[in-house]
Amino acid sequence: MRIRRRPWAKKELEEASFYIDNPSVNIEKWKESFKISDKPIHLELGCGKGNFIANLASTHQENNYIAADMIEAMLGLSKRNIEEKYKEKNLTVDNLLLIRMNAERILEVFSEKDIIDRIYINFCNPWPRGKHKKRRLTHTRQLEKYKTFLNKNGRRNIFQNR
Repeated sequence: MRIRRRPWAKKELEEASFYIDNPSVNIEKWKESFKISDKPIHLELGCGKGNFIANLASTHQENNYIAADMIEAMLGLSKRNIEEKYKEKNLTVDNLLLIRMNAERILEVFSEKDIIDRIYINFCNPWPRGKHKKRRLTHTRQLEKYKTFLNKNGRRNIFQNR
């Protein structure tokens, strides 16, 4: 999805307590990044404007969530939507982290020691041309990378536009 630059996004993200701009420093330490570290971790790749993860994380406080996108403006919108949803429910954002990351470099951010119980990929960028198929989040090469840190009994939820 194309989005216009949001000049306010960077400043707001830097001020947010639940945003991590350089997630590779947390490799092998994701459990400790949350207030309550014994909860299962769920990961959304390509979180977009954050409506899905905001609803999910605010409703299911029994899990910790990581929402990733590579576009700063998109993450800025996600941050605002997350804060709004948590405020509606009188909750503090302590079970959700927003990270800026390119999914092609996911193994620089998560390792086999970072056990992820569920991965969500909702309406990912389709990269419609054949020569771009290797860039898709659902390409076989990417799915193999996810196996590295996905719990053996974990699930992949993939929803695509058709």
